[in-house]
Formats: sequence, C-alpha cells, structure tokens
Amino acid sequence: MKTLTTIRIYFEYGKKRKDVPFWKTLHQSDFATQILKKAKASNLKQVLHFNVSKGYLDSQNMNWGLNDIQHINHPQIIEITDSLEKINAFLTLEKVLFEDTAIYVVQNEILLKS
Repeated sequence: MKTLTTIRIYFEYGKKRKDVPFWKTLHQSDFATQILKKAKASNLKQVLHFNVSKGYLDSQNMNWGLNDIQHINHPQIIEITDSLEKINAFLTLEKVLFEDTAIYVVQNEILLKS
C-alpha cells in the first residue's frame, strides 16, 4: 500500500505571476498551464485543473461562469496527488509561484488498488 496526499490550490482565473514583468505576462501561458507544466517536469503522479462552473473565493461576489470569457476573479482549482514528500518538495521549489494562492490538504488516503 502507498499513502497518497492530495492538495488543492485555489486561485482566480486572472492570476498572474508577480515575479515576472507585466509585458512578459502578455506572452506567457495562463497560471494553471504554468502549474501543470512545472508539476509534470517535477514528475508528480497526478495533476488536474478544474474549471469551476460557479463559486467565489475569499467572500468575494459570486461568479457564475456563464460567459464565453471568464471574469478575472472566477475561481479555478489545481489538484495535485502524490506522496507528501514529493508535493512538499514541489511547493518549496515553486514557492514564488504560489505566493498569493490558497493551498489546502483535502484528503489523505491509502491506495488499496491501482
């Protein structure tokens, strides 16, 4: 049996990196894609991006997600599953990327069958 940890990273659709000049953010991938690429390069077991249909973060106004173009405050979620050690190593390595995000451990589970 292998113990897995799952974390969720909550952020707004319009989130940009603060360590990158504004003009560079115009040509970079969105925040979720950056996380996915960096997680894949770190060889994490599983990483998923959820586009929230409705919701809000930090007591902001409700975002319904009904338009073709998302509001910049619309909630997004990245879920990462792997060993706690690998996840912590990844978060430490990319700590600048995750400065203004909310990160929660949502479950600890034992993998019974794969």
